[in-house]
Amino acid sequence: MRCKLNENIALRGWRLVPRAYYRRGDSYAKGLSPGEFEVLLKCDGETEIEPSPELSALMARGLCLPAERGEAPTTWQSYRFCDNRYFPMVNWAITGKCNFNCRHCFNASDKTPISSEFSWEQCLSFIEQLDECGVQTVTLTGGEPMLHHRFMDICRELDKRGMVIREINTNGSQITSKMLDEFTAFNYKPLFKLSLDGLGHHDWFREKQGAEQDVIEKISLLRGKGFDVRIQTNVHRGNTDTVLPTAKLVGDMGAEGIRVIRTSESPRLEATGGDLCLGINEYYDFALDFTRACLEENLQLSVDIWQVFRFWPKSRTFHHRPIEGGIHNYRRNMPACRGVRGQIAVTPEGDIVPCNQLSGCFKKQGIFLGNVNETRLRELLTDSEYLNTVCFSAGELQKENPKCQSCPYWRLCLGGCRAIAMLHGGGYRKHDPAKCIYFEEYMNRFAALFGDDWQCTDDL
Repeated sequence: MRCKLNENIALRGWRLVPRAYYRRGDSYAKGLSPGEFEVLLKCDGETEIEPSPELSALMARGLCLPAERGEAPTTWQSYRFCDNRYFPMVNWAITGKCNFNCRHCFNASDKTPISSEFSWEQCLSFIEQLDECGVQTVTLTGGEPMLHHRFMDICRELDKRGMVIREINTNGSQITSKMLDEFTAFNYKPLFKLSLDGLGHHDWFREKQGAEQDVIEKISLLRGKGFDVRIQTNVHRGNTDTVLPTAKLVGDMGAEGIRVIRTSESPRLEATGGDLCLGINEYYDFALDFTRACLEENLQLSVDIWQVFRFWPKSRTFHHRPIEGGIHNYRRNMPACRGVRGQIAVTPEGDIVPCNQLSGCFKKQGIFLGNVNETRLRELLTDSEYLNTVCFSAGELQKENPKCQSCPYWRLCLGGCRAIAMLHGGGYRKHDPAKCIYFEEYMNRFAALFGDDWQCTDDL
């Protein structure tokens, strides 16, 4: 019999991971055994394949199906070996331009507006390099990404190459009905992550009159077109009382979830003055009160409190955000931050950084790991200071931080968040002191909020 790959399956390989496949819509590739890989290579619409238990199992998993002669795989589906390390995702700030002047912007190193962005020629080159390196999933951000004069052209080019836009981080001001209709034609719908920093407070924080009413209208437009929406809310000393009403409103409007983020000590926020940032204990106390209130109000949207806690009322499950490792699955060679190991982050200037939350700090401190407009991405993902930084292991971090060596929570924590370590711990390779407070004082208090019918998803 002849077979073909399922239309949403693509075969890939990388250094250290030579046999794998992507399923369109999934962020991560999955490995294949040598036998499975050999069978799938023959699923080209031409080669005769003998029936076997292995072939039947691959069909049952939806990887391949019977074919007529000549039903060849597409360019996207065909096996490609990428001669670099495996990175499945990119968080790409295509422009630094923004029609708001947000007080906390972490992309900025000071109060000066950012005007840098990728030219169209640079966009085409970078998309080609992403494809060449086997990157499959894209988050578009900025600045305000939709202010890029070729925004929809960027989206079309990514779609043409089979890559999926997973998320768009936006203030919502540039969303149009026509744009959403074109996204619908891509055969997938990206998640729109919209900023709304508290009812009655958003305009002040974003320094844009009318921004709050506009984003509420855009949530309604997106939901009406069938797009998932997640709200991102910065919390600080000036708006703690607005977060629960905001969550209730967007939940009633059909938002998939809300992500509450501690406003951090970014270089721009320091330049604007004021004492807005919650201390670590203040933030955790707020998170406890907010979680308790959400449960009492029986809110049904997912709640993600940055670096603290996440829970899903519909499935009755919860997760301690500071748990990066696990009691049973811990390995010394696992990355100190799994997020930066799986996702490339690129600034509007083309600088490659561990994560975009660190971009302003790196710029201010003169830390440079490479630029995708000056050095090919494959080189940066093969042998570079960037690769050394994001592959920094949990074992290395523990060795360099005496407190971690005797910590009973080490296998869970792995030293914490690298961005918070830079802000509060003294450097990228230091331990995150906020996580010490969480595990020692707050972890059990959060878990105690949930009844016996809730399940913790962590490896404890």
